[in-house]
Amino acid sequence: MAEAYTLYSGSSGNCTYISSGHDAILIDGGKTCAAMMRGVASVGGNMDEVRAVFVTHEHRDHVSALDTAAKKFRFPIHIVEDSLRSLPGTGGEYLRGCAVPHAPLYSVCVGPFTVNSFLTHHDSACSVGYTVDIDGSGVRVGILTDTGCVTDDMIDALSGCTHVILEANHDESMLRHGSYPFFLKSRILSSLGHLSNDDSAAAARELSLRGTRAFLLAHISRENNTPSIALDTVSGALSDAGVSASIAAASPDTAQRLF
Repeated sequence: MAEAYTLYSGSSGNCTYISSGHDAILIDGGKTCAAMMRGVASVGGNMDEVRAVFVTHEHRDHVSALDTAAKKFRFPIHIVEDSLRSLPGTGGEYLRGCAVPHAPLYSVCVGPFTVNSFLTHHDSACSVGYTVDIDGSGVRVGILTDTGCVTDDMIDALSGCTHVILEANHDESMLRHGSYPFFLKSRILSSLGHLSNDDSAAAARELSLRGTRAFLLAHISRENNTPSIALDTVSGALSDAGVSASIAAASPDTAQRLF
């Protein structure tokens, strides 16, 4: 049986768990190793069954748990070479020791999973999203977060995904009128920032027309968004387009099931 969850999602840390039988992979590893382990246990998983980690980019909210996790579990960590060279801070000995560097576009088979990267737009050394095909399940998962825009290439990469984890970071009005300093608002709103609810809605509408049947809205800002606003915006766009899909919102602190 295949399953997928966001274990936690947001500016404090991001980690996605995908499993099939006794095999699992993680997408990103923010927060702490202890938080990662608690998250995996909370969905009935086992860290000893994690075969690999795939990193979207090098920002701390996506990698901060991985050095300790690599020391403890010694799993391969697949990461784009530019991101590996730009990992934040000092240390990272075990993460680097377990790292498997790649060109931005790559494909890896791990147990029943076939993982393919695609380029995203973010203010990092390099950032990618992923699609994950799970053998024998009829499921193809897409992960698109931490991007300031959605391009035709991203939509094409995600076409055919049955389930998509999709960023819905901010409500643009809340952000523009909120307390963030101008430079931070400008960063978030830029083409190298984060997706607004409206951007997410447009992407979800297009993907649902191409067969996606379930979305999990992720990286929702605590300060500039709410889950209910994000859900209403995306579901409204699907309704207006005459298409339907299940939609849920990821939590910053607890696991949320995609399937």
